[in-house]
Order: sequence, then structure tokens, then C-alpha cells
Amino acid sequence: MVAIFQLGLLTAVGLGLERGLLLEEVGVREEQLLDRDAYLPLSALLGLGESMLRQRPGVNIGLSALEFVRPSTLGALGYVIGNCVNLGEALEAFARYQSLLTPAVRWESSTVAGGGREIRLVASPAFRRLAFPVEIQLGTWISIGRRLTGMRWTPRRVRLQHQPLGPAEEFSALFGQVEFGASVDALELDAEVLALPVVGARPELQLSSTRLVQSLLPEPEGEVDCRARVRTLLHEGISHGMTTKEQAARELGLSPRTLSRRLQEEGSSFSDLLREVREQLARVWLRDPALSIYEVAYLLGYSQPSTFHRSFRRWTGQTPMHWRAG
Repeated sequence: MVAIFQLGLLTAVGLGLERGLLLEEVGVREEQLLDRDAYLPLSALLGLGESMLRQRPGVNIGLSALEFVRPSTLGALGYVIGNCVNLGEALEAFARYQSLLTPAVRWESSTVAGGGREIRLVASPAFRRLAFPVEIQLGTWISIGRRLTGMRWTPRRVRLQHQPLGPAEEFSALFGQVEFGASVDALELDAEVLALPVVGARPELQLSSTRLVQSLLPEPEGEVDCRARVRTLLHEGISHGMTTKEQAARELGLSPRTLSRRLQEEGSSFSDLLREVREQLARVWLRDPALSIYEVAYLLGYSQPSTFHRSFRRWTGQTPMHWRAG
């Protein structure tokens, strides 16, 4: 997204590089930067990153970029997360629509001990080679999360697969303790942090802002991983009865066995994705006072409300009624 490229450009200029020469080097014109929600080729962003690495060795470029991060950096996605009730829901929305910013990374969220969440960042080989964009992705969420809540909270744990480009001690102010050379790129947040309310949120605007974000999502280029395709199918079709592996396979032009094999190769399964999407949509639809709990259960493809109640309690530790009342 242009807004992300602009962030990189601001960082480069802040490091003393010449804007005009950088744009010429990566083949981008000034008029292409006027619409922050428009898109540029990913090669332009990667070229900008490679130029910064080459010209500013030994500098923590990712930390330099975070000085310029604002909610507006996220474009339309900033409206969605800014109208979530609390930080946990904002994080779910951010992870769901992160591809709006760049298709080069994918966010995965899972529950950890104590009711907290671990967010793993799965980056493309090109992003991983640059390394510092991973710091920007994780750091952007922390910076904006603090702005959303008005609180200077700290992650429970931050892990990065790469080594710092500059002094390691520079990371402590934003990230707290960082484990470099880890097996994954991830951050963990405590349940208390996830429960922090978003200051000034207007949940009644979330549905319209979500529709705007969905309309802006770019069409995938080239081969998209099977997990992402199934997740998209479920988000779009679950309220119309898309709840079985056989249905999804038919939509994708695959046999159920082939679909299972491909998902397994990507470390997932159809049942895992169905559960994940149902939990995400349940949280969204239960916030709509026009929908009864029975209707939400029906939209999620449950034949009996009691089955939905049991599932929702496993996900959240609460009944749908208590969660909605809270």
C-alpha cells in the first residue's frame, strides 16, 4: 500500500538519504504517492529497503521507521481498529486485514497460558532477507496499540529470528526484552493488555468501516497459499452454509483429499480454519444488537444453539450472553 511505502520513504529521508534519487532508483513517481490507499508493486518497497540497508549499515532501520508511525499509516484499516471495543478485538481485526497493507506477511494469532495471545508473523523470503520490515510490522502494532489505549503497555515477550542491525539495547524502550535468533517472529500480550479499552472507539461505525476495508483488499497476484484461500471462502460463505471440507474443495476445484494434503503441508487443517473463522465472526456478529444469539448460531452454520454455546465457551471462557453483556 502507498501508505507503507511512504513510511519507508520518510524513514530513508530521516536517515539522510535523498528522496528524489530514491524514487528514481525504485521507479516510483511522486504522483503515484498521492492516494495513500492505492497500491504500488511490492518490488518498489523491497528496492527501497535494499537501498537503505546498503547506504546505512549498522543502523536499526526498523526502529527509525517506527518514529514516523501513526494510525494514519494504516490507511482505512486504522478506522476499523480505532472503532474496536478493546485492544484484543483491534488486534484480531488487524491480523484479519493485514494483507491490505502488504501481501508479503501474514499474521497468525493463538491463545497462550493465562488467556493472553501470541501473534506470529510469517514473512515472505524477500521480507525476511531484509529483516527490518519484520521489526516494523511488530513495532507498528505496539506503537499504534499504545496510541489506541492511551497506555504505555509492554509485550510479555518478543521474539525475532534475525539479529539486530544496530545496537541491541535500542530495542528495549519499545519492545522490552527481545529474544534475537529465535525460531519464530512473534510477540505475546497478556490478557490484561488485550482487555484495555480503545479510547474514543465508536463500535457502531465498525461495520461500515469493515466493509470499506474489504472493498479495498487487493486481488491476489500469482499463487496464493491454500490456507488463505480456504479462510477467504469461509469468511464469505459460512453464513450461506459453507461449513464442510467437501464444499470448500468443490469451490476450489480440488478433491477433498488434495485439499486436506495441501492444508497439512501448510501446517493447518479445514477444521482448524473453520473454528478460527467461526470464532472471529462470532465476536463480530454478537456485537450487532440487531442479531439474536440464535441468529448468530444459525449464521455460523450450527444446527443447534446449544452447540454454538459450548463452542463459544471453549473459545472465550464465557457464554455468548455474558460476553455480549460485557
